[in-house]
Amino acid sequence: MVHSKGGTNPSFANDRDIYPKGIKSENYKLIDFTKIKVVKGITGEYVLTVWGKNDPDIEPSLNPRQYPLNPDYYEIEVIGKCLSSPPPKNVKRFPLDLDLKNYMGEKGIEVIGATNSVKWDLPEG
Repeated sequence: MVHSKGGTNPSFANDRDIYPKGIKSENYKLIDFTKIKVVKGITGEYVLTVWGKNDPDIEPSLNPRQYPLNPDYYEIEVIGKCLSSPPPKNVKRFPLDLDLKNYMGEKGIEVIGATNSVKWDLPEG
């Protein structure tokens, strides 16, 4: 089941740790996405796919939050790296995939963008 909510997320007002691997830079920011899909892969693990608008000046990526204990919903941020001009030719673009083996909450995941977020619930059973 997917739950969607729009609007700004006040918890991101200070851009708390949205940077991959501890890198702090004004080159990274939360970006919007258009849809998500979660399916079981051939290994039996869930795989997240995220779509969005490709911007030639932004390299999108998925940034799972780190938690000391497993949360109800594991937050996965959609972030973009502002590229230098001209952008390199081998830039990763949407759609993006992420194996959720190590990033699944007790109830599911929440994908967070700049102005929207979507919760996906684990199937019951």
